[in-house]
Amino acid sequence: MNNSNYRFTLDLHKIQSQVSIPVKFGDTAISLHISLTDGGVPYIINDGCRAVFSAKKADQNHLLNNCTIENNSVIRYDFTEQTANYEGIVKCEVILYGTSGEVLGAPRFILVVDERVIGSDEDI
Repeated sequence: MNNSNYRFTLDLHKIQSQVSIPVKFGDTAISLHISLTDGGVPYIINDGCRAVFSAKKADQNHLLNNCTIENNSVIRYDFTEQTANYEGIVKCEVILYGTSGEVLGAPRFILVVDERVIGSDEDI
């Protein structure tokens, strides 16, 4: 099965959430492809940098997962089973670390995890 791909751009220095992405409870076949800008100018991610997906879910649990950096320009995060396993607002940020471990930016966005039409405990 192919993943659903969400592609969007975040500015490194904006503090507020910049994008809202709707997903369904239990979705796992989703990949986020995040391009970065610096004041609207495309941001090139240097070799040796790393990115981490950080989230606080509606149940107050936290996620911290590594991302992949593709072509020095796109941060990719593939959903895990824990990403959308609780309904509600998930406050997210992608933390970009420099080659010396310094935080270069942590732009924010939200996931809106919607309920299923039929619950997981109901027979179809």
